[in-house]
Amino acid sequence: MAGVEITEETKQPAERAGSADVVVGIAGAVSAEDVRVRAQQMIQELGSGVSSLRFVFTWPGAGPEAASGDGQAANTPALTLVPYAPPAPAAGGEIWSAVSANQRAVLALADSLNARACIVIGSDLAALDARAIQLFAYAILDRQCGLVMPVYPAAKYEGLINSGILCPLSRALYGKKVRYPLAFDFAVSGALCGRLARIPAALDSSGTSLLWPVTVAATQFPQVPVGQVHVDVRHEVATGGLELSAVLGQIAGSLFYEMDQCASHWQRIRGAQATPIWGNAAEGEADGQPIDPQPMLDSFLLGSKSLDEVWRLLLPPNTLLELRRLTRMAPDQFQMPDELWASIVYDFALAYRLRTISRVHLLGALTPLYLGWVASYVREVSNLSSAAAEQRLERFSRAWEEKKPYLLSRWRWPDRFNP
Repeated sequence: MAGVEITEETKQPAERAGSADVVVGIAGAVSAEDVRVRAQQMIQELGSGVSSLRFVFTWPGAGPEAASGDGQAANTPALTLVPYAPPAPAAGGEIWSAVSANQRAVLALADSLNARACIVIGSDLAALDARAIQLFAYAILDRQCGLVMPVYPAAKYEGLINSGILCPLSRALYGKKVRYPLAFDFAVSGALCGRLARIPAALDSSGTSLLWPVTVAATQFPQVPVGQVHVDVRHEVATGGLELSAVLGQIAGSLFYEMDQCASHWQRIRGAQATPIWGNAAEGEADGQPIDPQPMLDSFLLGSKSLDEVWRLLLPPNTLLELRRLTRMAPDQFQMPDELWASIVYDFALAYRLRTISRVHLLGALTPLYLGWVASYVREVSNLSSAAAEQRLERFSRAWEEKKPYLLSRWRWPDRFNP
């Protein structure tokens, strides 16, 4: 699938807009009026700090409502509203495919406007906030970053798919210490907009095409500086009623697919570089409601019985022995070692590449193992503050980096079981 190009429907309002310093694009369905009101409020809050910058706000729109939003906002000469025609998501794509296609469309529009910076935000408009936009623009325009990712405030039990798989795996593979590699919001420099938009949006086996900006930056543009900003933004995650297994399968499957496509790059990377972070972390973050790990542990134990034959096809003998040892532990002693969980995910990624079994069944078989890790993590951090839990996750991510030689050997010689 080719990279996204702006449509004729989008070109006309874009040509009337002329050019922009900063393009702020929404990647999901919102109303033109909501964008107008929030954008005007944001520009007013930013005040003199943006008086020399020309902003273009864009959102997926078509028809009379979108057309009414086309043009310069009243009483706000620094602000222009330009709807874009949303691309058709790939046939068979899952719920995140449309968001990814819209992200690419925003980047293509920013490139056509010769923007100096493009800020892509989620459809719930939570990041259409003066402070968040200011930080993203600062990191791109003043600190010369090519890519800027957010650091969201999170209680210790939130975002565990990210903490348990996406963050440590992306960091170990691509050598960038980025807390949220698949974020709702991100910013890129003008020089990168067109190049990101034109990266072919290849589909994984489920039809899901997600845009992984950190992966693209690390593999295609390794000299481009990557930064992060603290944003006090919380998003409502819409999963369309999907169960955990489907959500985990779609996201992990997309990451495994990217991993297979970029193998020649990440095999040369050792260690992980720190990325600068600007802004202040939200203070007084609550620890979140206590979680009972027993139901997750029960799911792991049930999976160890019902999926034993499948796991035998995917995991080496030493890992299977470790899993059997875990099933014999008392619930209050249950703890999955960091190195074991990392090696399990690495082996699943390898099996995904080799198509050892159906990829749909493979990703489903990962869910009980993931729940086992969650049960272990929840039990371990239950008495820790959010700050201490964050330090624990840092040690967890380092374990994935240290385990990377295991992945390299298995990837290069998949028929050889390593001790």
